[in-house]
Amino acid sequence: MERLRNSMARCALALLLSGLTMIAATDTHAGEVTVFHADSLAGPMRELKAAYEARNPGVVLRLTSGVSRQLAERILKGEACDVFAPSSPAVIDEDLMARRIEGTGKEAALWYVVFSANEMAVITARGNPLGIRRASDLAQPEVRFVRVTGERDLATGRTVEFLKRATAAEGNPDLAQTIVGGAITLDAGKPVAVPDAVNAVRDGRANAGVVYYSAAVAARNDVDIVRFPDSVNMSEAIRNAATVPGTARNAAEATAFVAFLLTPDAQKILQETGQPPVVPAIRMGAVPAGIR
Repeated sequence: MERLRNSMARCALALLLSGLTMIAATDTHAGEVTVFHADSLAGPMRELKAAYEARNPGVVLRLTSGVSRQLAERILKGEACDVFAPSSPAVIDEDLMARRIEGTGKEAALWYVVFSANEMAVITARGNPLGIRRASDLAQPEVRFVRVTGERDLATGRTVEFLKRATAAEGNPDLAQTIVGGAITLDAGKPVAVPDAVNAVRDGRANAGVVYYSAAVAARNDVDIVRFPDSVNMSEAIRNAATVPGTARNAAEATAFVAFLLTPDAQKILQETGQPPVVPAIRMGAVPAGIR
């Protein structure tokens, strides 16, 4: 009888420990939110992450930065992502909306909100030793100019268009192609992304480049920033959007984070990090009721 009681006690203890283990495992992941975001949002997202986690104990944002369209491809292939924030709503519209996630019947995206804007800017070595003040100055022979070159990177076309607008406004439209064609090569055969361009100026491989203003602000302790008028800086065309894609594992918390992006506190952070908020936010598709 005693042996039976001991056996039953051991079974009960094993079941209790098993249950506690399952609860612990569930709690470990319940508050995790995986965020895929454009490279240009790296600085703002770090600040937003800190603010959101401080307000929501137990929630952890896992940030993954990259080229927007490449991140969208990862979602379409089924990679887990709770919040997707590309540097253009067109990426969600064209790459995810009305498309199915590979191997499932789930739609990749059903809605999005446009929450912030950006612009193109010139960055120079700290102190701007070459005195670069205009786009035309980038054609000077002593300038080692770096630009984004990825075929699917939205910053590539935006850089070219920015230089065309800026040099035309300065009365030297023919210089745009000279500047673009004269950009230095960093790693042979490897496209230059926004972080690569910033790092090249930061470490002295280049002494000037064109990147998103938010990326420049994030590196402001190491580079100087030259801004341009709205008529040339692409600010009317650069918008950041956010959605909860079909691969989300924590859709409820992901939706709460997207809602946070539209609050005054988040908008202040966006403004300070070079991403002026879009107010009111633009809503497209079946946006959840909780996102006001």
